[in-house]
Amino acid sequence: MIRERLFGRNASLRISRRTWRRLVQGLGERAGGRREAGAFLLGDRESSPRRVRRVVFYDDLDPKSLTGGISFGFEGFPRLWELCDREQMRVIGDVHTHFNGHVAQSHTDATNPMIARKGHVALIVPDLAARSLRTKEVGVHRYLGDEGWSSSMGKDARAALYIGWWA
Repeated sequence: MIRERLFGRNASLRISRRTWRRLVQGLGERAGGRREAGAFLLGDRESSPRRVRRVVFYDDLDPKSLTGGISFGFEGFPRLWELCDREQMRVIGDVHTHFNGHVAQSHTDATNPMIARKGHVALIVPDLAARSLRTKEVGVHRYLGDEGWSSSMGKDARAALYIGWWA
């Protein structure tokens, strides 16, 4: 328990187990075993800047985004910003699936961040989210601006992404 608390305190993102299960299940349903899916991760605007409070799936903002790869269009961003303003939240991360067990960023992922703001965290989950996942199976990528990305995978992902009863 103490070890989990230490990981949670310094993690790039913290998410409750319940929210994580719903997120992975929602991604898996949207992917349907045949295409990538994704979501934005929202946190409170004023407090706990790394705590995921809400998940908004790409296709809820842009119904045409599930094309095989991720093709979230510009028309989805005004809906995202309106939601954030209305609920006093901000985007703290995003997540999308890959087809296989590969959770490193593709060239497209690395050169096209969903939110190009320092500190933004992009998660990549394997196997189109077709099953429950442990933290060490997720790629955690933190945007550093002009310096590119810092990536944590395997056992290093446990320090960057905390999934726990309290988050």
